[in-house]
Amino acid sequence: RLVSDWSSDVCSSDLAVSRAIALAQATLQGKPDDIGALYALGISHGLRANYNFLVRKAWMDSLRDATQSRNYHHRITEVDPTYVDALLVQGVHDYIVGNLPWHYKMLGFLVGFRGDREKGIRTLETVAAKGNRTRDDAAILLAVVYRRERKFGPAIALLDRLIPKYPRNYLLRLELAQMHSDNGNGEAALRAIAEVEKLKQEATPGFARLPVEKILYYRGTVKFWYRDYPGAIADLQRVTARAGELDPNTGVTAWMRLGQAHDLRGERAHALNCYRRAVAYAPESGVARECQSYLRRPFRRTDE
Repeated sequence: RLVSDWSSDVCSSDLAVSRAIALAQATLQGKPDDIGALYALGISHGLRANYNFLVRKAWMDSLRDATQSRNYHHRITEVDPTYVDALLVQGVHDYIVGNLPWHYKMLGFLVGFRGDREKGIRTLETVAAKGNRTRDDAAILLAVVYRRERKFGPAIALLDRLIPKYPRNYLLRLELAQMHSDNGNGEAALRAIAEVEKLKQEATPGFARLPVEKILYYRGTVKFWYRDYPGAIADLQRVTARAGELDPNTGVTAWMRLGQAHDLRGERAHALNCYRRAVAYAPESGVARECQSYLRRPFRRTDE
C-alpha cells in the first residue's frame, strides 16, 4: 500500500510539473519576456532536476533540467537585473558545474557553461542577504555549500539565523550540532543535541515524528569522534537495537560506527559482528563496502 501510494504521489507530481511547464510556455508564446512565466519554468525544471537526481538517479537528465532552469532564470535577470531571487538557480548551477570533472563539461547542453565555484558561492551569498522569497532557501543551500567547503564558522552563523525562524525544523538543529562537531567544538555539539532531546521530550510541535534513535545516533557519533568510546557504544547500541525502524543511511552507519568504536577498544569480536550486521543491513551501500574492508583488518583512526 505504501509503495502504491508513493508511486501515485510521484505520478501526480510529475503531471503537475509537466502541466506547469506547458502553461508557462503557452504564456511565453504571447509574451516572451513574462517574468512570472520564466520564473515558473525555472522552478519547474529545477524541481524535475531534483526528482531525476534523488529518485530516478538519472544524473544526465537532472543536469539537463538544471541547465534549463538556469537558462530561464538568467533570462529574468537580463530583463530585470534587480530580480535577485532569480540568481539562486544561477548560483547553484555555477557551483555544481564548477565542481564537475572536465568530461562532464563537454556535454552538449553544458556548452558555454564553464562553471565557477567561487562565483556560485558569492551569488548564493547575495541572494541569502538580499533575496525576497528565496532568501532563506539560499541560506540553507549556502550552509550546505559552506559545510562542503569546510567553512564551518559561516555555516554555524547561517544556522543560528535560520533556527529561530523555523523552530519546528529539527533538521536545522541537528545540522548545527554536526557543524559544531566538525568545527572542533564537541561540547557545543552535545549542547545542541541536548536541546533537540529536550524539545522532543517536551512534545514541541514538529519534534514528535523525530525518532529518539536519530538523536542518539547524532550524540553517539559526536562522542565517537571525540574519543568517548564507552559513551558512543552505549548510544549506538540503543540505535542499532531499532535499526529496522530508521532510514537506511542512519541504520547502516550506526552499525559501522559501533563496530569502529569496538575496534578502537580492542574488542575485535564485537566489531566483526557489527560490520557483518552493517553488510547484511544494506549490502549495496557504500558503507557496507567500507565495512567489508574492516572485516579484513581492524579500523584505525587516521588522526592518531
